[in-house]
Amino acid sequence: MPLPVSGGTRVISEKANFRMRAALHAIRPGEVLLPASLAAAAEKGDSLEIPRQDELADLFAISLAYARACLRAADRPATALFAISEPYDDVIPVSSHVTLFDDAPAVTGFEDDGQPLMLLSTEKADFRYACNDEQAKVMADTTEALKRQGHSEEDAVALVNEFWAEPGRRWALLYGDWIGQQTGEHWARLLTQ
Repeated sequence: MPLPVSGGTRVISEKANFRMRAALHAIRPGEVLLPASLAAAAEKGDSLEIPRQDELADLFAISLAYARACLRAADRPATALFAISEPYDDVIPVSSHVTLFDDAPAVTGFEDDGQPLMLLSTEKADFRYACNDEQAKVMADTTEALKRQGHSEEDAVALVNEFWAEPGRRWALLYGDWIGQQTGEHWARLLTQ
């Protein structure tokens, strides 16, 4: 069912399960220009399977760009489930699928699901890139450390989100599980230097 669209820009949060974090850490997709056919579908709020690509990194990048474009076009809070179907033998190629929801879907066993999954949402979230409770705790601890340095709560949260918004940091550090190996104090020092 297509979502109503509008011209407004919405902040998008991401929550990847363990398998998706591992895939994104390994592949590290770049920024891409959305093909015209997908851009038109996104403007309508349509759900569809992403056309196959020669490179896995391109498939991931186009899928993520499409999910974000759909969410930006929606006229109310919405969620996209980005899923990758992995091959079970050499004959079946990898494909991805983006499904749009008017509200956050009830995904059971999300973190431990065998399929790489990511929820992208325009629903309000303090920490836009926290994938699990441990990551949310480290981001909250980083916010507290920034507040002790004199930042307001709002500015501290914005700094944390801005730091993890950089794709290279997410792919290498956040999705590589480095975040939990350091304290909030460490990350606060790193992002203010």
